[in-house]
Amino acid sequence: MLLAHISDTHFRSQGQKLYGFIDVNAGNADVVAQLNALRERPDAVVVSGDIVNCGRPEEYLVARQTLGALHYPLLLIPGNHDDKALFLEYLQPLCPQLGNDPQNMRYVVDDFATRLLFIDSSLPGHSKGWLTEETLEWLEAQLFEGGDKPAAVFMHHPPLPLGNAQMDPIFCENGHRLLALVERFPSLVRIFCGHNHNLTMTQYRQAMIATVPATVHQVPFHHEDTRPYYDMSPPSCVMHRQVGEQWVSYQHSLAHYAGPWLYDENTSCPTQER
Repeated sequence: MLLAHISDTHFRSQGQKLYGFIDVNAGNADVVAQLNALRERPDAVVVSGDIVNCGRPEEYLVARQTLGALHYPLLLIPGNHDDKALFLEYLQPLCPQLGNDPQNMRYVVDDFATRLLFIDSSLPGHSKGWLTEETLEWLEAQLFEGGDKPAAVFMHHPPLPLGNAQMDPIFCENGHRLLALVERFPSLVRIFCGHNHNLTMTQYRQAMIATVPATVHQVPFHHEDTRPYYDMSPPSCVMHRQVGEQWVSYQHSLAHYAGPWLYDENTSCPTQER
């Protein structure tokens, strides 16, 4: 199994830029081209929410066109910037597993050594996250049904504060309900999120919890400064790979840079000329 995990694309309408100067549409098109050119081909691409910026139909048209150009299956979940009904209307053709109920978007992918559980943590009208009783009951049932098979949850909001002064106030407010399932089910070993626009990791019992970077603009981690910063530090995605019995995740840069080159010991430690 190899998954390419991107997040927080924040598509704008055709010809519009984010904050008036960030061309997220062009940036996301570049990301799609880079992923399509990967030599080691992912089994799927995960996009963990905030697909568009303002929840408008015109934005979803751009998102569908651009993400639809990916040469891999798509696994999608909404974020707080998404409109649930429009998200489903425009993007369900790219991810049929989403179903037909915009208030109950959740699904399982059971094709790999680890079960992949996708849940919606967005709460209409709010930036913070919230897990509904229906979602929590579904997740509990899935974990019970899966037995000892390892499971990973994908959601938009992190289920606990991560020490980020700007983002912690809008984490998943009842994420402790998910952490209670971590305590009950040893099979739940990973929780991957978007929302924070940076790579942040922590451990809760047996579960590794991480937020992944955004595709274009990032949010710097500050522990005390609560002002709403964003920046254009290099974008990246996270690759999730099954290596034997281990799940390995690693950062994959989406910036343009020189290389790669093949190592040559003769140039690394050249023979001294006499």
